[in-house]
Amino acid sequence: MTARGRRALVAALVGAVAVGVALRGGSAAPDRSGGPLLASRPSRPAVEPEPVATPPPAAAAPTVVSAAPPRERPDLPAEGLAKAVADDYRRRARYPRSSQPLEPGEDPIVRDREVTPVIAHGPGGEEPGIAVFPLRAGFESPEPAVLLAYLTVGGRRIAAREMRATVTTEDLSPIAALTYNDDGIDGDVVAGDGLYTAVFAPAAADPSPQRARSYLVRVQAVTLGNIERAAATSFLYSAPDAQLTGLYRDALVAGNLAVDAEVDVLRPGRFHLEATLYTADGATALAWAQTAAVLDPGLHWMTLPFQGLILHEKGSDAPYLLRWVALSTTTDMPNAKNRPVENAWVTRAYQATAFSDEPANDPGLLDAAERAEHDRIGAGLEAGG
Repeated sequence: MTARGRRALVAALVGAVAVGVALRGGSAAPDRSGGPLLASRPSRPAVEPEPVATPPPAAAAPTVVSAAPPRERPDLPAEGLAKAVADDYRRRARYPRSSQPLEPGEDPIVRDREVTPVIAHGPGGEEPGIAVFPLRAGFESPEPAVLLAYLTVGGRRIAAREMRATVTTEDLSPIAALTYNDDGIDGDVVAGDGLYTAVFAPAAADPSPQRARSYLVRVQAVTLGNIERAAATSFLYSAPDAQLTGLYRDALVAGNLAVDAEVDVLRPGRFHLEATLYTADGATALAWAQTAAVLDPGLHWMTLPFQGLILHEKGSDAPYLLRWVALSTTTDMPNAKNRPVENAWVTRAYQATAFSDEPANDPGLLDAAERAEHDRIGAGLEAGG
């Protein structure tokens, strides 16, 4: 295979990845996690007395956070690789970029709002460790941001002598100093459980007119044995320009399921709406849909177009549950995100066979598949002499 042929294959692969991202994201769309939208607060056992902090045994590896090793992929001949790319393009061409099928257990709205604690240990990986995280990945004005942290040894929480934090803006300008407490007051739910809480009100501390802003929280803790630990987390704080009113309606339109959501726009701008559709019992994810519009102040309907082919192939009859609905103001970056609405609407009854079985046949993706297939044939001819 010539160098030119190899370059064509690489270009096809890069294109496949780029289109895959575009299918999910949409233009200026907010991000889309397999966890709860409200971070589940860790269980609250009684605080263990602090053991003497010791480094791990020599035979043990330091406890550090690291990325999982990349999954090994089998080597494919150039011809087989090109065919795989072409087949993937054709599969994705069946669905429009505004609506995609979901696999069981997959929900992009939940996935992209999952909260993962940041855990740090001593310089050599020694305990105790410190875990820091926000209650949610993002907060919506005027609610305060609730921040959580704990110290741990051997998987058990231990008490802290003190725990403080500095909140900074994206340019690292400090705007607030916080003190965490485990006294069951000021936002802390249970006293003495080792889970420390601090509450931050961005509107009072930061007069920035931005619709959305990211904040960095640098936490420093001191154990009862005067061991210091530090870690940092972050969160998004939004003041969106529109709200969902709670009114919905649905209809079968041109073989597709159209679900309308009413929004109340406070200021003119661009808005993005996405939702996930489940079976009526909420047990099985079926489809995701998105839409965007530039709207003036007032009440408007935004239509979520769930592709008929997806529902036809899933084979589950309606009613369907609009499991999660997420509205965002996308006039500026970063996008200002409303808190998602759960179990927003149940549709009327429809037979799965009433929906269209016609594919979208995205011309751009089909063209990319043809080009990848052409590269495969060219590679085969070169290999055959």
